[in-house]
Amino acid sequence: MGFFEEFGESVSDVAKDVTDKAKELGESAKLHTLIKAEELKIQEQYYKLGKRYYSLYCDTADPELLDLIDVISVSQDKIAKYKEDLEDRT
Repeated sequence: MGFFEEFGESVSDVAKDVTDKAKELGESAKLHTLIKAEELKIQEQYYKLGKRYYSLYCDTADPELLDLIDVISVSQDKIAKYKEDLEDRT
């Protein structure tokens, strides 16, 4: 086999390896994207669950959750006050 034939085969092998690696990376990127999408769905559901729990049980919440309930309540009170201040300025 001549030099150019061997060189041509080497280039073909490298090109195939690069193509395979690119394909593999593309599939990995797709899987990472799918994982992130599902994690975002879960995060959204946690948010909705927490918001619903707060609206239903903030007055009778489990004692282990009272610190979180208090933070939310204090923040809601501050927001209401800030909104009043804004209205007073107009």
